[in-house]
Amino acid sequence: MRDLTGFHAVPDRPGYDRYTIEVASPELPCGAAWLANCLLELGVPAWKHWGCDDGAHWAACADGAHRYVGGDNGWSRVLPALRDGRTFRFRADACARVHHVWPDVYLPAARRALFVRDPCDALYSDWRRRLALGEQPGAFPAYCRSRYYHYPVSRLDYLRLFLRTWRREAERAEVHVVRFEDYRADARATLGAILVRLGIDATPAQLAHAVEESSVERVKAEDERLHRLGVVDSTLVRGEPPGESARALDAATLAWLRDEFADVRAWLGYADATPRPHAEAACDDALHDDVIAALHAAGIPLARSSWLALALRDALAGVARAA
Repeated sequence: MRDLTGFHAVPDRPGYDRYTIEVASPELPCGAAWLANCLLELGVPAWKHWGCDDGAHWAACADGAHRYVGGDNGWSRVLPALRDGRTFRFRADACARVHHVWPDVYLPAARRALFVRDPCDALYSDWRRRLALGEQPGAFPAYCRSRYYHYPVSRLDYLRLFLRTWRREAERAEVHVVRFEDYRADARATLGAILVRLGIDATPAQLAHAVEESSVERVKAEDERLHRLGVVDSTLVRGEPPGESARALDAATLAWLRDEFADVRAWLGYADATPRPHAEAACDDALHDDVIAALHAAGIPLARSSWLALALRDALAGVARAA
C-alpha cells in the first residue's frame, strides 16, 4: 500500500517545500481540471497532480525555468498546458496540490478551494463516459447503486460522503467552493474571483489568456489530437453544458437522485434543492469500520479517533451498505 498522505504531502521539487494552494474535487467529471490548467497558465505549478508521479516529466533549466518533457502521455487532454517541450517560468511563491482526497488527510494549504459540480450531473457524466469507453456500467440507476471499487458503499453514496465531509471541513475552516456551473456561465469572472481568494495576482491579459488556453474547445481539440495519434483509445471530453441530468433523465429518476443529494445540493446553492424533511437513520457502526478499512487500503491511514473518522460517522447517516 502506498501511503498517499506521504507521497502528496509535499511537492518534492527544488525551491518548493510546501503546497500553498489546495484544489480538491470529487473523482468524477467536475471541471476541476479547468482551474488546474488555468493555474498552470498563470505560472502556478501543480506538481504531482491527482497523485501522478510526474518527477520524470519535468526537466530543470539552468535559468530556473522548468521544461515539460513528459511526451504525449495523455495528460494534456485534461491539462492542455502540459505540451511536450513547453517551458514554464513558475512563480516562486505559489504551488498547488490538485487532488480527489478527503479533508484532513493532508496538512491543509494556506488557501483551499473545493471544485464541485451538481452531483446529479457529475454521476450522469461519469456514466456516459464509461459507456463511451466501452465499459458496461448497466442502466444509470443501477450504475449509481453499484459498489464503488473496494468501498462498502455505492458510487452515489461515496460521492455523498465525500461532499458531506468537505461540508464539515468548510464549517470549521476556510474552503472556497467553486462550482462547475459558474465557470461554464462566465469563466473569466469565476477565475478572477477564485484567484483573489487564492492570493494569485493576474493582469486582465493574463486572465484572458488562461481562460482561452483552458477552454472546452481547447481541451476537446487536444483530446482529438491524442486520439488521432493513437495515444488514447477514445476521446474523453464531451463538453456538455450544465443541467444534463435534468435534460436526459426521466422525471422519477431525476427526483430520486435529487432527493438522495438534497442536503449537499442545498449546501452548494442549487436553486431546486430541498432538504429532506425526515431524519435519516444513524450511522451503522460496522459500515463505519469498513469505510475506514477501505480508506486504509486506498493508502489513507486513518485512526478511528481522528477528525475525518468522526466526520465520516456523521456523514454516514442514512447511508446503507452497497450490495
